[in-house]
Amino acid sequence: MPDYEVEAARYDSTRGGEPRARAAAAAIERLLPPGPVLDVAVGTGIVAAAVDRPVVGVDLSIAMLGNAVRRLPGRVAQADARRLPARSGSVAAVTAIWLLHLMPDSEAVVREVARVLRPGGVFVCTVDKRAAHRLAEGNPAMPGARDERARVQALGARYGLAVCGEGSFVGHGQEYEPVFPLLAFTKL
Repeated sequence: MPDYEVEAARYDSTRGGEPRARAAAAAIERLLPPGPVLDVAVGTGIVAAAVDRPVVGVDLSIAMLGNAVRRLPGRVAQADARRLPARSGSVAAVTAIWLLHLMPDSEAVVREVARVLRPGGVFVCTVDKRAAHRLAEGNPAMPGARDERARVQALGARYGLAVCGEGSFVGHGQEYEPVFPLLAFTKL
C-alpha cells in the first residue's frame, strides 16, 4: 500500500487532478440521495469538494487531511474507516472512493458503513480497481484485490445492504484514462 503521508504532496497531480475529480463527483452525484454525505477516506478532498452538497470527510492519513482541510474547512477529521465517528443508523449517505482495494479487510469497512447508515441510506463505492487499471493478478501495485464487485456485493448483502444502482467514470488526466465502476447500496 502506498505511504499516503509521503504521497499526499503529489497525490492529486499523479492521479488525474481536477478532471478526474470532477468526473468522479458527477458519477457519484447521480447515485446519491439529496443531503449531506460522509466521505470515508476523503484523501486530499479533491473529489469531495467537487460534489455539489455538504460533505464531511474522514481519513486516517494526517498528510492527506492537511490537503483536505483547505478544500473542506471545518468538515474533516482523522478516523479509521473500520471505526467511524458516527452513531449507529445516523448517516444518510456514505461514499468510499478508491478505498476497498487498499484494505486488507474490506469486510470491516462494509460492516462499519452498514452500522452508521440509517435505513434507506445509500453507500456508494468504487469496485474492481484492478480491472480498471488492467493490472494482472499478483501485481505488486495492487496485491490481493478486496474490491471485486461480486465480493463487495456479497459483503453488502451480509450486512443488510442491497444494490440499488451502479455507474462509472473515466479517470481523465491519467495515462490511459481507466473507467472506474461504482456500486450503490441502500440500507434495508
